Amino acid sequence: MINLKELLNSNQYKAVTTIDGPILVIAGAGSGKTRVIEYRVMYMAQNHIDPKSILLLTFTRRAAHEMLSRACKHEPKCSQVNGGTFHSFAYKLLKRYSKQLGFENSFTILEEGESEEAIHNCCARLNYLKKEKRFPKKDTLRAIISMSINKNSPIKDILEKEYPHFSDYGTEVENIRQKYIEYKLNSNSLDYDDLLVYLRILLTDNKEIRERLAAQYKYIMVDEYQDTNFLQGDITFLLGEAHKNIMVVGDDAQSIYGFRGACHTNIMAFPDKFPGCQIIKLEDNYRSTQTILDVANSVLANMQNRYSKCLIATKKETGDKPKLLQFKNTYDEAEWITRRIKDLRDDGVALHHQAVLYRSAYISIPLQAELSKRNIPYQVYGGRKFYETAHVRDALSHLKIMVNPRNELAWHRALTLIKGIGPKNAERIFGQISAASDVKGILSKAGELCKDNKSRFANDLRKLILVLDETSKSKDVGEAFEIILEYYTPILKRIYDDWNSRINDLEALSEIAGRYNSLEELLADFAIESPERGTREVKPELPDEELPLTMSTIHSAKGLEWDTVFIIGMTDGILPSKFSLDDVNEVEEEHRLFYVAVTRAKNRLFLSLHHEGFEQGLTQFNKISRFLDEPNIISKLQRKGLSLGSDDETTEQNKTTDDRILRGYNKKELLRRIDEMLKH
Repeated sequence: MINLKELLNSNQYKAVTTIDGPILVIAGAGSGKTRVIEYRVMYMAQNHIDPKSILLLTFTRRAAHEMLSRACKHEPKCSQVNGGTFHSFAYKLLKRYSKQLGFENSFTILEEGESEEAIHNCCARLNYLKKEKRFPKKDTLRAIISMSINKNSPIKDILEKEYPHFSDYGTEVENIRQKYIEYKLNSNSLDYDDLLVYLRILLTDNKEIRERLAAQYKYIMVDEYQDTNFLQGDITFLLGEAHKNIMVVGDDAQSIYGFRGACHTNIMAFPDKFPGCQIIKLEDNYRSTQTILDVANSVLANMQNRYSKCLIATKKETGDKPKLLQFKNTYDEAEWITRRIKDLRDDGVALHHQAVLYRSAYISIPLQAELSKRNIPYQVYGGRKFYETAHVRDALSHLKIMVNPRNELAWHRALTLIKGIGPKNAERIFGQISAASDVKGILSKAGELCKDNKSRFANDLRKLILVLDETSKSKDVGEAFEIILEYYTPILKRIYDDWNSRINDLEALSEIAGRYNSLEELLADFAIESPERGTREVKPELPDEELPLTMSTIHSAKGLEWDTVFIIGMTDGILPSKFSLDDVNEVEEEHRLFYVAVTRAKNRLFLSLHHEGFEQGLTQFNKISRFLDEPNIISKLQRKGLSLGSDDETTEQNKTTDDRILRGYNKKELLRRIDEMLKH
């Protein structure tokens, strides 16, 4: 028998050894919740509880496998515990009780692609594909219907919030949803979301089955409860209502997946659903230094609708003070961070022990460009490297034609963006114009081709040639890109249903383009670290540099940790996102997102922002994030160890840069800022 009191702190021990009744474990960041579940499963199996009566529900198969395999190392009987995701558990039960749901035979699960095809067929049967006005594509329709189910929101609300350009189609999408449901019932099919929908129906409507399951699964554990949606919350309640031997583990302050349907209310309302619930808080942190946790605790203190807790470091060393750095613009910020990453690597902190986190991928574009320029390998989580995305490649293809008019691939991409021009037509057109030797000659030939062309795409082809001609006359790179962007934006809106999020990448790229003296230099920099090359071909200078730096959205970083973390974009409109500012609950989720980012750092934490912003072609002044601008938070953070301004460990060159940053604006800029403040 393992001596649990030696292995666990007092609250962990209490969570592991308390078996009967409802229990809510509030597991602060880095507090060892996986260990608690691991040893609790073991403890129950060793204390004469039938492991087959234990049900462990997690969000990934990997998490369930990891916890149960660890428990099995201590107690082999743990292999009999029922563990898996909500969806896999639902599938097993629905298979068993399919007849009670009205399925004559066993049902099949539609894959994502099959769901989209089924929805497309429903559109065709409803005659929606022939509408004159742009209609959502099949993958977008599937996403809208799925979001409506997971967020428990009407279709019209999803459209207004997430797809405002399709808000006029509320009735049509609702009709498609209904037709899709009928299709699935008639074909004995379920999709991924239906697994939870039908399990909830089964448990709600059939008391006998509910009682049978309660007798079978007498002890229930749910991991990451803060991430459950309303369906999973109801399923949890229905499974545990009879015996109330249920433990849920989670951190309300890390509930950050509302956009996927996660319901923060579930973890907050758990004690109300299960009266007499014990609340056990895990506050000892095994990851970060206390100076970093002081920042995290200050962030927690300013949250609304939360469980109170205070993270305490188990590490004895204090570590470096967290730093808040302010820069004039995104390029100064990118340059400083790149140098600091390199300095840390030279001091022995390998690249893969460092991470740059951000709220939205587009704000990392200047830093990605700077890292590529300095030949520092990096990997991106939560999206592709921005220059790998289709819309960025679309826009750049037009510039590539300017640099090399015989670039067949660039012409092919630009031509096939035109409605009516497919690969064969693109090849034919290029074959007719490629005999010319320069831009002027090719454009001239293309112009002649347009005159003779009476096909349905002739007018759009003329527009392309005119835009390329206008671009070729521009001597300013930024201006040239703006011409292309103006031409491409309507195409972007036509091709991509999520164009409103992709446009941010192109506006950031436009700002980058304005800093170059020639198109050749711009395109050459983007080719430095091409997608095909990857990171393995960047030869490391040190043996421990084989793995690259991490660039990640905060959402994708949850559950991970690094020695050193840089959080960029600490401005209002970025963190919190500008799309959340009209909704109090969404701003609160953004606040929790900031907490998640801070608690990823083990030994070093840098927060940074730049004041000079850029949106829709206009320069603007960024305001510091409200999460750092709340009453007394900066002074509180300073008392707790947050360092403002320059980094004492940097080189003299860096210090000079930091001094310039701290001096702020020149008189003209300062007068403009004062004028802006007075107007408000």
